Amino acid sequence: MLLADSRETLKKIEVFKKKNISKKKIAIVTDQIAGGIGGAESITFSAARMYPDADMYATVVDEKILPEDILKRKIKTTFIQNLPLSKKLYKAYLPLMPTAIEYLDLQQYDIIFSSHHCVAKGVIPRPDAVHICYCHSPARYIWDLFWTYHNLNGVNQFTSIMSSFLCNYLRVWDVSSSARVDKFLANSSYTASRIKKFYNRDCEILHPPVNTNKFSHKGYDDYYLMISRLVGYKRFDLAIEAFNENGKNLIIIGDGVENRKFHKIAKPNVKMLGKVSNDVLANYMNRCKGFVFPGKEDFGIVMAEAQAAGKPVIAFNGGGALDIVVNGETGVLFDEQTVASLCNAVKICEKKEWDHKLIRTNSKRFDKEKFDERLKEIIETTN
Repeated sequence: MLLADSRETLKKIEVFKKKNISKKKIAIVTDQIAGGIGGAESITFSAARMYPDADMYATVVDEKILPEDILKRKIKTTFIQNLPLSKKLYKAYLPLMPTAIEYLDLQQYDIIFSSHHCVAKGVIPRPDAVHICYCHSPARYIWDLFWTYHNLNGVNQFTSIMSSFLCNYLRVWDVSSSARVDKFLANSSYTASRIKKFYNRDCEILHPPVNTNKFSHKGYDDYYLMISRLVGYKRFDLAIEAFNENGKNLIIIGDGVENRKFHKIAKPNVKMLGKVSNDVLANYMNRCKGFVFPGKEDFGIVMAEAQAAGKPVIAFNGGGALDIVVNGETGVLFDEQTVASLCNAVKICEKKEWDHKLIRTNSKRFDKEKFDERLKEIIETTN
């Protein structure tokens, strides 16, 4: 009898919370919205559309890249916004980011939702406020990929030592600020393990929203596809070298700081198209033979999008790919980031007859409607 009464009381409390969410002040906080729109921004915008009356905060905002509906909302920024060339050179202001995010006064808010990959989780909430953090990644460049970034960027010893001092300070702040979060959400199992390792916090895995209706299977043309920003850790160099060797057609869509470097090493069978329209991108995705993803990402939305097009994904066996690709059923996972291992994965891919309907069904696990439903439930019931 007492157990039944307790359950009934809990139900009434949950109903009360949901009824009173409209009376609570909500803040949505993110890192910089500059340099392009990616997974972090998609989470921020999803939360903003879910709660149109919520106030939005960011370290730096480039209004030119904002979607029209978000542009109508006033996004409050930190003092870094007013520093020289902040919209382009925001990375140069990294040492100031912790102070900037802490300087934001959020004491009026009952609920804080942060979309974090740099410093957003470091806001200082009111003691009785609820802070929910969607963590895209503990900052890779100060933790486990510190040395990888240095090697890829070819920094000299002096620069490496100086950045080590900076990162030591940032690591201490990163861990201490994690205590300000009441509930962590992670975009993948890989990210969840890193949150546990570096922050010693458990979290719920909530995969990012994917617009699965944007793509559809249109057959197989004679080319493989890559889509992303051209930066070192994405391992475009590995893909280009592998396809230079096997002679198969590879189309690369995207732009970035490594553009010239990759153009120089690519043979004629590797075509680099730069930025293209969404319609052109979708057409290439819908008709490719397979999608190549040789890097190690925290999640990798583009892999889920390729699955929505019914395409097998050839990915490195690590990171977010483990949550997205079912090895042998919806793609091929290769174990080593080497030319030989990737070329062998391409051979395996070509020998198999893929079920594009099964692959597309797999992508539905990441559909935007499922994400929105769960995120709303978490925000409105966490205490």
